[in-house]
Amino acid sequence: MNDPKVVSINMDSIKNEMINVPIEDITPNPFQPRTEFNEEAINVLCSSISKHGIIEPIILRRKPDDHFEIIAGERRYLAAKKIGLREVPAIVRNSTDSEMLEIAMIENLHREDMSSIDKAKGFKRLIDEFRYTQNQIAQIMGMSRSAVANTLRLLDLPQIIQDALHRKEITEGHARALLCIKDQQSREMALKRVIMGGMSVRDAEDLSRLIEKNSRSNNSAKTNVADIAELRLIEELQEKLGTKVHITKNGICGKIEIEFYSDEDLERIIESF
Repeated sequence: MNDPKVVSINMDSIKNEMINVPIEDITPNPFQPRTEFNEEAINVLCSSISKHGIIEPIILRRKPDDHFEIIAGERRYLAAKKIGLREVPAIVRNSTDSEMLEIAMIENLHREDMSSIDKAKGFKRLIDEFRYTQNQIAQIMGMSRSAVANTLRLLDLPQIIQDALHRKEITEGHARALLCIKDQQSREMALKRVIMGGMSVRDAEDLSRLIEKNSRSNNSAKTNVADIAELRLIEELQEKLGTKVHITKNGICGKIEIEFYSDEDLERIIESF
């Protein structure tokens, strides 16, 4: 089967006729890759629309029942609906399902608040539902093929890590570092350590390499048990002290480092013992 043709979309060329559409006749894009919209950003948009109106029209496609689906501009639609507008300026065009997903992806890709997981799921839908290749997605999105592949690999992570990335508790760099750990339980243990320790991406990469090295050694089972016990101890100390705690071992010896940020903070920690 031949690869599907990549559609070149010129957003300016479709803005040739604008009409006002009743907001009650509009439904969201069923191919919208974004799963969440920032409420604060919507409220800011509400204020802007209340003051200046909708400057950029929403792009729609007509359904057989004379209703409309959003192709692009869902945030403007949500804001308009929230402030009670009865109709919105829109451009109606014919679009295939794949074009709707493609345009929604392009529109959201340039927004920094779009989750890497949402982006990866959008890419996967283009591949699974519309038979796009990674090269075609890269062409559409203006990315390298390897960047598309790395984004898709995030979906190989267990759900708990995907959720942490989606909530922005970790970055995409942290998530890629955790991908290097093969064992799922070890990945989840490392995730807790990364979040609680406020690790940098470089530290997360070092941790992942260490865990993988230990897992391949003859004493991997013993090492993993020690890691889990150490993690639990760190969690208990951090919860009790309300600050970051680091344990450094040198054979059977070692040291515990407790971070403080001011004289008052140090006094608070001392009083907690």
